[in-house]
Amino acid sequence: MKIAIFGGSFNPIHNAHVKLAQRFVDELGLDKVIFVPTNTTPLKDNSQIVTPVHRYNMCEIAVEDFDNFEVSDVEIKREGLSYSSDTIACFKEQFKNDELFFIMGADMFVTLEKWHNFEYIFKNVTILTAPRDGYDYEYLCDIKKSYDKYSCKAYITEEYIEDLSSTEIRDMIKEDKNISAYLNDEVIKYIFNNKLYG
Repeated sequence: MKIAIFGGSFNPIHNAHVKLAQRFVDELGLDKVIFVPTNTTPLKDNSQIVTPVHRYNMCEIAVEDFDNFEVSDVEIKREGLSYSSDTIACFKEQFKNDELFFIMGADMFVTLEKWHNFEYIFKNVTILTAPRDGYDYEYLCDIKKSYDKYSCKAYITEEYIEDLSSTEIRDMIKEDKNISAYLNDEVIKYIFNNKLYG
């Protein structure tokens, strides 16, 4: 099987996350995408991140209507910093005979050499990413070329993914703006019922 790991803080998970995962299902014939909310994210300010349980629950709600999407709490259970190399090692053990992929945003793709144990990541998964504002297709291809020295396997979809950030959504919630175009309706209900990001 072709299995993709999609890690992130998902604070909150929004429609662009889901569309990105579906893009790779459609283009590469992925059998499964596993969304993996982080516990604590390295290289990021974690002060504005709601609890891992809330982020996990929002992911569950957002993907429940997709047969080939699921959510894993492997990083939450591990606690501490969420290193992608550790998560990949965990799934390699679980899916020994399957081909593993790793979905990430363009902003993450261009910083990979700063990641913990990044050469392990290059060696054990095919990285999937997409253009967004500030990172066009040609630029991402140049970055991919620069990773050739690590024998990095990567696939870059050509089509632009809407440039939507969880930070912008959190700001919209604080400003009481309409977010219905950007989040699953049930995720919005969950956010307001639990008074998140207010």
